[in-house]
Amino acid sequence: MCVGKCARCTGLSLMLLAMFSIAANLFLIFPNLDGSYLKRQQISRYATSMSGVWAGGLMMLLSGISSLVALLGAAISLSISVTGLFNGPYCLFQVDDGGAQKWGYLKFKPLKNSSAILFLETSSWSSDCIEPPHIEAWHSSFFILLSLCNILQISLCLSQMVNAFFGVLCGHCDQKKDQHSV
Repeated sequence: MCVGKCARCTGLSLMLLAMFSIAANLFLIFPNLDGSYLKRQQISRYATSMSGVWAGGLMMLLSGISSLVALLGAAISLSISVTGLFNGPYCLFQVDDGGAQKWGYLKFKPLKNSSAILFLETSSWSSDCIEPPHIEAWHSSFFILLSLCNILQISLCLSQMVNAFFGVLCGHCDQKKDQHSV
């Protein structure tokens, strides 16, 4: 593939992934599309850090300026997303059998005989969250989506950097311009 065509393909892919990252992060701060949790500051700090917007989104849109900045943004967003995924959703849950409830992070509880695939199942949190409703599935779905977008962004940024390196060494392959200049 020509260096120029590869750069356009990679750039377009990064733009689309940036949009997906921004959308996934926005869904994370509005659980079940309900803004009242954000208003009451009952949203995970990993979601409110907005890494999917500024690091996985806006820094990706700057990738035309610097692939290194985009790579850094994707890596930061991936790190925060994975941490948020493992620390569990921020929700109201019952502390003990006495009925006391508190807002906090419901950490991931590994299942017996678990594998990496079982982690992705929302039953890993055993539905201990009282409010927001179904936050376990919402939380895991969008943090997994955001993490996957970030992994693709990292690989595309690396590809873009390698492509640029070969473009500098080998030159462009725009044959139409070369034929007209002869």
